[in-house]
Amino acid sequence: MIDRPLAALALFAAVALAACAGGGATTSPSAAAPSEAPSAAAGGACAPSTSAATVSVTIAGFAFPATIAAKVGDVVGFTNEDGAPHTATLDDGTCTTENLAQGATGSLVFSTAGSYPFHCKIHPNMTGTVEVAS
Repeated sequence: MIDRPLAALALFAAVALAACAGGGATTSPSAAAPSEAPSAAAGGACAPSTSAATVSVTIAGFAFPATIAAKVGDVVGFTNEDGAPHTATLDDGTCTTENLAQGATGSLVFSTAGSYPFHCKIHPNMTGTVEVAS
């Protein structure tokens, strides 16, 4: 005869493992291939990038430049010079850098011309706009 508490525990463990297995693999933005092009699935007009920056932006004094000029395909690299971590996150939430520690750089690449307001998720009063031309 099967011990009921043991059977219940085994059933619970099996259900818990199945729930944790998830629905597929995920990758972090830093795991993207350097030559990977942005796509609609990667956040539409913007995607994280590990390629070298073609437009360099300095985060300093808890501020971004008010406007950043870029062209379609440019890699905008945000380098944090502050002691606190920051992000560069599009206001619509579709694209973001990882949390950037002091001295770290996170990059975004834009595939569509337009005006892209952004902020720091950690410090929402830090704002700017990336103006992307074709």
